[in-house]
Amino acid sequence: MATKVAYLAENLGQVDNAWSLSPAQFLLATGGNIGNLAFWHAARLLFDATEVQLISRDTRPADVAAEVVVIPAANFLHDGADLGRMGELIRALGRPVLILGLGAQAEKEDVPPKLKPGTLDFLREVSRLAPKILVRGQFTQGFCRSLGVENTTVLGCPSLLINPDQALGAKLEARIASLPPEGGPLAVHGACIKPSVTSIERELVRLTRLNPGSAYIVQRPLELIKAAFGAELTAPAEVEYFARCATFLGLGDSPALTAFLRAHGQAPTSISSWAHGLQRYTAGVNTRIHGTMLGVLAGLPSVCICHDTRTRELAEQMRVPKLSPKEFIEHRHSVRDMFAATRFSGKSFDAGRSEAAAGFLSAVEAVGLKPSKHLQRFLGA
Repeated sequence: MATKVAYLAENLGQVDNAWSLSPAQFLLATGGNIGNLAFWHAARLLFDATEVQLISRDTRPADVAAEVVVIPAANFLHDGADLGRMGELIRALGRPVLILGLGAQAEKEDVPPKLKPGTLDFLREVSRLAPKILVRGQFTQGFCRSLGVENTTVLGCPSLLINPDQALGAKLEARIASLPPEGGPLAVHGACIKPSVTSIERELVRLTRLNPGSAYIVQRPLELIKAAFGAELTAPAEVEYFARCATFLGLGDSPALTAFLRAHGQAPTSISSWAHGLQRYTAGVNTRIHGTMLGVLAGLPSVCICHDTRTRELAEQMRVPKLSPKEFIEHRHSVRDMFAATRFSGKSFDAGRSEAAAGFLSAVEAVGLKPSKHLQRFLGA
């Protein structure tokens, strides 16, 4: 049984001493998106090991003594990614690979990403060394097949299994059924700054301002995180981009956006504090899938407004409450109606988690690792 693991991540779901870091240093420690903390934390919960060495594309192969390489992946397969150095590292190590949550990123299913040679090389190296590539959804599986990579299994994201409560879905369904008609303080995970979701993001800002005590939780970009914490935007490019964000979000100008973020903005520093903090809200309304997942694992009714291949395939695979942009706009005036429109099934959600746990357990064993007690709890062990 393997006990030494090389783990591709900046941390295990917590940025240590975040208070001492600048916003730029903090965001860098999350890999550029606070949502990354979710699957870095979740994947580590699935296996036992005596030694876990954090690695990056800059790690020298000679410095790695691990028996297995674990890669908590996300949007690795997209137009802008160049994973050539990572592929070289995986090739040089030559160890069995456990890769989880791999995703292809595109706006529409009929316009797949065009991978750079380095990323394609990485994918093929992982395919060679992994018994199974665990992908997040059907779109990613089909994309991999189009590139000749056949050894894939669809399991969603390991963040689905952070909370071991096997009745979580049933409890969520009960909370959804008892949502108050007047709404209440909301946890909003937004700030997807792209033209296709302008109306959605503006509505999320409206909901945040409309419901006293609501939080606007920012996973990225840096400019919004800096403003939320009172840091000055100094570079001309930052100032210009922030002004564009203000217009995009329907707030008019930079001072208005700054005031909004100072009143409502949050940027979590760990999975534990993130999930704990969400428990004070009535519901979560999001364009961010990992913001949705953190709400769900905290027992908070949380809905994802699905706007690209990533959010659609993950929300569908993991059976969390979801709405299309059109459905969200239709029901935006009532949070209770919004959740009713999702037709969420706690029974289906709980069954899906058990199925995912079985798949992850099989994959962990296939690379010679011991499944954790946390993972085995989902299967009654």
